[in-house]
Amino acid sequence: MIKGEYKIRSLPNSLAKNQLRNSLEKIDGVKHVAVHGNTVKVDYDRPANDKDIEDRIRGAGNKLL
Repeated sequence: MIKGEYKIRSLPNSLAKNQLRNSLEKIDGVKHVAVHGNTVKVDYDRPANDKDIEDRIRGAGNKLL
């Protein structure tokens, strides 16, 4: 299992955190997502990859730091 950690600008509220978490969990291969402050931790296996996760984070309107 691969463990990814991504720094983003803080999410404005719990709804935004839940939306990001739900979006990331839909990626095939993602096993667990935790969002705390400006850190998103993702545990995943293939076929998920770092680029897919980063693209999904950006696609949700977040900026990676």
